[in-house]
Amino acid sequence: MSEQQDNERSAVQLLQDINNGLFDPKLLDKPSRQNCVELLVAEGYTISHIAQVLKWSEKTISRDLKEIQDRHALTPDLEFAKRLIGEMYQKALNHHAYLVRLARGRDASVAEKIQSEFAAWKVLKELIEKLQTLGYLPLKPTEIVGTLFHYSDADKPPSIDEMRTMVVRIEQAAKEAGILDEEAMRRVESLRKRIEQLELAQDIKKLEDNTNQKEDNHEER
Repeated sequence: MSEQQDNERSAVQLLQDINNGLFDPKLLDKPSRQNCVELLVAEGYTISHIAQVLKWSEKTISRDLKEIQDRHALTPDLEFAKRLIGEMYQKALNHHAYLVRLARGRDASVAEKIQSEFAAWKVLKELIEKLQTLGYLPLKPTEIVGTLFHYSDADKPPSIDEMRTMVVRIEQAAKEAGILDEEAMRRVESLRKRIEQLELAQDIKKLEDNTNQKEDNHEER
């Protein structure tokens, strides 16, 4: 058992003895008192309430709390960040798997299954969004949508068919990533309309070229 678990257990026992009148909290040494303060804070007690329970002044409890906070203070650390993100990732997957099992349970009602399915999807969606904001996953659909029609003069723009294929891939990628929300759908539909407009413009240009060519041929005769 870890030192933290030992401290929590001893703090729980001390607080039980204090509440039962079996121990005078004024006799607590500093480490034991701070263990009790930390446990009571975790349970939502205010400083004034803790002072009443432990029979110490609010000034002492405030000082204890500051020292506890100083001990738990974090400094920027890349390895810690990686471990924390990895833990978040694993817990999210565990929650997702559990919710899916609930949704597939034989004893669950239809409403409970729908609610569990929605919750499972939401957990996965928010996990992906969080990993995107942390830089672990690219905002690929957004990036493609935003740059599809931006080319330099030296680039060869894709054909109409190629652009349609790109839009289909964007939509499919968004669906698989669970981020095909209303905003993404609007942007996809906007792309399809722009492609249709571009195709119409090309058809008009072809028709105009054919007409001009026929006129030129007629004049040559």
